[in-house]
Amino acid sequence: MAKLLIIDDDDLVREFVASCTDALGHRCHTAETIKEGISRLGEGAFDLVLLDVNLPDGDGLELLPEIKKSSPAPEVVIITAEGDASGAEIALENDAWDYVLKPFSATELKLIVKRVLEFRSSKNRFMPPPGAHFDRSAVIGSSPKIMNCLNQAQQCTGSDANVLITGPTGTGKELFANTIHNSSNRNRKNLIVVDCAALPEQLVESVLFGNVKGAFTSADSARDGLVKKADGGTLFLDEIGELPLSIQKKFLRVLQERRFKPVGGTKEIRSDFRLISATNRDLEQMVGEDKFRSDLLFRIKTFHIELPALKHCREDIKPLVLHYIHRLCDHHKMETKGFSPEFLTALESYDWPGNVRELINSIERAILANTDSNMLYPNSLPQDIRLHNIKTSIHKNGSVGPDQTSANEIRNGHFLRLPEALLHPIKPLKQVKNHIAAETEKLYLKHLMKVAQNNMDDASQLACISKSRLYALLKAYHK
Repeated sequence: MAKLLIIDDDDLVREFVASCTDALGHRCHTAETIKEGISRLGEGAFDLVLLDVNLPDGDGLELLPEIKKSSPAPEVVIITAEGDASGAEIALENDAWDYVLKPFSATELKLIVKRVLEFRSSKNRFMPPPGAHFDRSAVIGSSPKIMNCLNQAQQCTGSDANVLITGPTGTGKELFANTIHNSSNRNRKNLIVVDCAALPEQLVESVLFGNVKGAFTSADSARDGLVKKADGGTLFLDEIGELPLSIQKKFLRVLQERRFKPVGGTKEIRSDFRLISATNRDLEQMVGEDKFRSDLLFRIKTFHIELPALKHCREDIKPLVLHYIHRLCDHHKMETKGFSPEFLTALESYDWPGNVRELINSIERAILANTDSNMLYPNSLPQDIRLHNIKTSIHKNGSVGPDQTSANEIRNGHFLRLPEALLHPIKPLKQVKNHIAAETEKLYLKHLMKVAQNNMDDASQLACISKSRLYALLKAYHK
């Protein structure tokens, strides 16, 4: 059972939130003002605070730093009836979980609470033991799958055991290798990165193990290999599945003995390195096809971290977008851009075959496509992403011709037809606006009462208005 605090001066909103959280089995405390909220925070640890912006004694956003000072710091969701871009920016800068506009339904609220508490639970499971050093700041995302990978990475930092990181292209294998190295007791020494796929086959051995002068035609001087340069630090073999079989056999001995001979040399050299490997290939399958040595695979995967594709961690897309928009705008010497809800929706609905790397490239392209605009819109995204978004929308809603109106649009109140009396002859704009407003209210009230199953208490809570106001509206429209 979680402990929640709702700070809002509207009685109906507080009662509505409390009823929803009670239904989820959580305990909800309430406060009407900033002063009362501060007092409540001092009474004990809260997991989640739902905070209104416009409070009787000040701006609720000013309370955010105070809330985050609590120990342990609760998650915060801003709830407001008057959305404001600068307010949203302040909320996110102060590590608010979300910025939600009123009114919201019980289903929406319960989903938000569920997601926040899932995240908090994952974060708590990740907490390293007292005194342990683990810097995960470079890894953006808090989905359960990423948190599980971070848990595994944290376990790797306490030893020199070999680590194998697998996952599709663009999922951040080198980033995790850096995180493990930087949090290990070898972080004062080098992390030597070797791209095995880029090594010329005839030079692989000399690049890894070095060579003596005259070992081959172009060897006009002695040269240390990358294994030697990793002495005391970490050797990261990226795309280890591309190592030729002949080198795999030699490297296996190096792993066992931590000794090797340079090409053309007779004296063994010792290198105390920690090995981290990565690949996007199925090494087990390669072993079955005699393309990778089973004994080497056994050696390199003492720890095995399998990174997920981005499409399986869609909840990480928003924090990734926020992080990289700021970082890329700073890199290109621009002010940080905002983005429309449709922009984020397009990104979250795409499957990202290139994973985080493709996402970053797409964000950068969108930023550079409209350098004069301070907002990012879907039309700035690459064509394949935009086309996927359109196809998804067509598949979901069905094709509707230019002279047709979807039955769902009419049924759900998304389509209003102006009566001929307002158009022939044309009437003043104010009269047309009043007509549309009245029709919209009627459609809204009809749907509201249907959702609330004609329960006035539930309906007034959903609409965030008093029962007397709801009665008046229903009477006016004879509902």
